[in-house]
Amino acid sequence: MKTNANRVTLLNIISTLLLQGIAFITTPLFTRLLGTTQFGTYSIFNSWVLILTCLMGAGISSSIGTGLYKFKNNYIVFRNSILLSSTLICLLEILIIILLSPFLSRVMGFSSGLVLLVGITAFAHYIVNFAQMAFIYEKKAGSNFILSVSLSIISVLFSVFLIYQVDSNSRYLGRIYGVASIYLLVAIIVWLLLYLKKPTLVKKEYLIYGITVGFPIVFHSLSQQILGQSDRIMMQMFEIATAEIGIYSMFYTLSSVLSTVLGALNNSWCPFYYDDVSEEKWEILDKKCKNYIELFTVLSVGFLLLSREVSYIMADESYWSGLNIIPILALAVYFTFMYQFPVNFEFFYKKTKIIAIGTVGAGIFNIILNTVMIPMWGMYGAAIATALSYLALFFAHYYIVTHMKDHPYHLKIKAFVPGIIGMGIGSILFYVLSPWWYMRWGLGLGLGCFELFRIYKRKSIF
Repeated sequence: MKTNANRVTLLNIISTLLLQGIAFITTPLFTRLLGTTQFGTYSIFNSWVLILTCLMGAGISSSIGTGLYKFKNNYIVFRNSILLSSTLICLLEILIIILLSPFLSRVMGFSSGLVLLVGITAFAHYIVNFAQMAFIYEKKAGSNFILSVSLSIISVLFSVFLIYQVDSNSRYLGRIYGVASIYLLVAIIVWLLLYLKKPTLVKKEYLIYGITVGFPIVFHSLSQQILGQSDRIMMQMFEIATAEIGIYSMFYTLSSVLSTVLGALNNSWCPFYYDDVSEEKWEILDKKCKNYIELFTVLSVGFLLLSREVSYIMADESYWSGLNIIPILALAVYFTFMYQFPVNFEFFYKKTKIIAIGTVGAGIFNIILNTVMIPMWGMYGAAIATALSYLALFFAHYYIVTHMKDHPYHLKIKAFVPGIIGMGIGSILFYVLSPWWYMRWGLGLGLGCFELFRIYKRKSIF
């Protein structure tokens, strides 16, 4: 059982890393092909896509994880029913985008055609995310792997091809069209593969369940994206130079390697976490949580120690003025990691309305901080606002779970203290040891070997 769990976990981690990681690995190519200004323009487009993806399908896909348990004997019918339901909702949302395109064009700063493309790309993202979520909870790690590999590689290659077909002043369009077209094509293919396995009509029971569980998650996901994407949009609104937005986006992309690893780990963690919670294996679960915190802390500190030299590879010297922002963005990701512990617990017990309230509050807090800090400190203000907002998000959700009377939370806040201390030390070393790369890389290598030994010793990733 443990071997199978480790295999599924590893494949899901690799799948998520490939889906997001290839985009990260190819960043040096795109930063040079597009330059700071056009890279910033594409980043703003992508920010809008990620925000609108949260609205697609009314969040119904979020009910897959718990629906697997509730409709265990008729799960495939449930899955395909909510797939069809949410697709119809997506098409209605695209129609609304078309009708509102003149207004949205002014808000986004894009042409009506690009506004429509934002909507279509968001729809494609939703379907791909739906398929990935289904594969993860059905423990079909191989299918998830194939989907991620094909999507990652083909979208990058097609984007590069299109960039060389357009005018040098419009290369960002090649990147946009390359991503949008491949995501849409893959979305259509996986939709057919899922639905044709057992075609079904929209069923009222499943639709109501999907909306009840999933719709509150729209506000949660939307607030998450506001936390992660509003900085660039608000920098644009405050007339921060597009080149500075491009620099910020490059380092945000660099820090997203941690977000990608976190997403991969959390996607693999949740199915087994839910199993342990459902069986109330609290002692085993606390031990696994401790191992998980240790693992991600080591990865995060290692990232801080190695990130300077990686930045030099990712972009030319026109981007390097933003190097000192890295620890702030890394802390934002680490606080994201922390808040997922209470949120996963809330989600298992279907406290989706509470999840939404906490995250919406943090999103509003982020907008307020951005409004104050971006005019004062530019991209550094945006980064600080993001980190503080994620920390507030953790405290909000931790307060919520520790006050759930019907389901007492199992993890004490002191479990996070060693990780916070580790991140503080890593951030200090990032600045203090900046001239001595060999010392930072040596420490990073030592930490990596230590954690590999720990995983080998316990015979389990978590």
